Amino acid sequence: MLEGVIGPILAALLTIMMLSYIIGDNPFFRLACYIFIGVASGYAGAMAWHQVLWPGIGEPVLEHGLATFTDPTLIVTVFVPLVLILLMLFKLSAATAPYGTLPLALMVGIGAGVLVGGAITGTLIPQSLAAMATLDPRVTAPQTGETGLERVINVIILLAGTLSTLMYFRFTVTRAASGETRRSRMMSLIAGGGGFFIALTFGVMYAGAVAASVIVLSERVQFLAEFFVNMLSRLTGAG
Repeated sequence: MLEGVIGPILAALLTIMMLSYIIGDNPFFRLACYIFIGVASGYAGAMAWHQVLWPGIGEPVLEHGLATFTDPTLIVTVFVPLVLILLMLFKLSAATAPYGTLPLALMVGIGAGVLVGGAITGTLIPQSLAAMATLDPRVTAPQTGETGLERVINVIILLAGTLSTLMYFRFTVTRAASGETRRSRMMSLIAGGGGFFIALTFGVMYAGAVAASVIVLSERVQFLAEFFVNMLSRLTGAG
């Protein structure tokens, strides 16, 4: 019974503390932020320990003992990661920070490789194939029901937006006798169209973010209203 009351009370207090930022920065808002950051950091640390560090290092060391440092396979999978983790801890101090450069460089390099590879295979290529597929009436017309002039207009807008956006990032310029670099008039016109489509995309994304924020805000306000109604009903019922 008590747990069912404490949880909503804490949730309502934290919600009010976060919404207090409407009147400006204040200690209650900062306290709520500190609680959120602390809980998130603690949760991330617990997940890292239980799902990465302990299964990957702790359990193998306890299971194999000293053989961990003599078996080549265990050295690669356990000892080397442990050494890299210890070297990373040197980044906590400015005096020993250079010793942590190696694991940091490995982490950034591997992360960049995975990110670029994922962007190419998971975003660039599928989007290019999807853009080409939309130009085929046999693929999209049965799904969207577009026919005639409407289909032609949509294809022209799609093709113009795709090409002009790609050309916007093409930094091909000509150099004048004075040394000044400039784009040709045609390239400037196409790049301007690409900039328009990019701005339109960002505008739609921003509108979506604002709409999502409004939905979250309305949900929190509704939660507070229901909370106070329930508290009043409990108090009047108890009275």
